[in-house]
Amino acid sequence: MKRLRVLWNIIRVTGADVIFYGFLAVYACAALLLPLFEPAIPRVGDAFWYLFVSFTTIGFGDFVAVSVVGRLITVVVSLYGILVVALATGVIVGFYNALLCTRAKESLREFVSELERLPDLSREQLVALARKVRERHLLE
Repeated sequence: MKRLRVLWNIIRVTGADVIFYGFLAVYACAALLLPLFEPAIPRVGDAFWYLFVSFTTIGFGDFVAVSVVGRLITVVVSLYGILVVALATGVIVGFYNALLCTRAKESLREFVSELERLPDLSREQLVALARKVRERHLLE
């Protein structure tokens, strides 16, 4: 649950939710409009498929926009889709960076807690603590 909060916070701070919902609206409207202006794409389902193939830059070529309006719709959806894909990548990277930072802080807190009670530790606990310090020092 904590991870979902971190992810949602990143999405909210970056404004990715608004951009994603906007893309869904543009995508749906474009898929509804495309069959009206594009004779090569007769059905809404075909329009959804064509636009998906366009914005993901897969480009199978099974449908091709030939009218000016169809091409403009394709350009708008494709550019917006590329932005959304790039934004999703950034959100995922930000999410994992936040998780790694949280883990590092928790680990440091545990380490400081053990150091604060150093006089109370047994010989075995001191040896384990020394091993942790060596391992962390070798990782850096």
